[in-house]
Amino acid sequence: MTTKTCSIDGCSSPHKARGYCRRHYMLWRRHGNPLTTAAAPRGAPMAWIIDNAKHSGDACLLWPFSRLANGRAQISGGSAARVMCEIVNGPPPSDQHEAAHSCGKGHEACINPRHLRWATQVENAADKIEHGTVVQGAAHPVSKLTERDIVEIRDLAGRETQRVIAERYGMRQSSISFIINRKSWKHVA
Repeated sequence: MTTKTCSIDGCSSPHKARGYCRRHYMLWRRHGNPLTTAAAPRGAPMAWIIDNAKHSGDACLLWPFSRLANGRAQISGGSAARVMCEIVNGPPPSDQHEAAHSCGKGHEACINPRHLRWATQVENAADKIEHGTVVQGAAHPVSKLTERDIVEIRDLAGRETQRVIAERYGMRQSSISFIINRKSWKHVA
C-alpha cells in the first residue's frame, strides 16, 4: 500500500488535506499560497484591496494574504471582507451590520466587491443557511441525535414527560425542552 504524499515538488511529507502535507496546508490556509514563507510586505494587503475595489468579474476574488483559522480573509487583525465592503458600499448602517457574501464563500476568503453587502447578523445567518455553509443537525460533529430522532421526540412531547424522553435518548431534560419548543433543531419540521 502506498501512502499519499504532499503534491509540492520536493516535499515527501505525508498528505493531510487538499493534496498538501500539514505544513503546506497550513501555509495555504493562512496565506492562500502553500509556498508562502513570509508575511506580506507592510501595506501590501491594503494596497491590494484598493487595487481590486473596482473588480468587475463574477467569479470569487480570493484573498492572497493572511487568513484566520476558519479560512476568512484577515487584515491587521480585522476582516478584509469588511474593509472591502466599506470601501465599495460605504460605512455600515450600524455597528451591528456585517459584511455578507452573496456567493457564500466568505470561509474560502472571497472578497469580490460585487459579492459583498451590509447585512444584519440575522440576515447573514439566514444567508449561511441558504448557502449550506452552516453545519447543523446530524451533520454537526458532536450531534447525538438525527433529524428522525427530533421528529420522534416532538411526537412524544404530549404523551411522555420531558425527563422520560431525555432518559430514553441519553440527553438532559433541558435539551429535550429546547427541541420540543423549537429553540434548537429549528430546521426540522
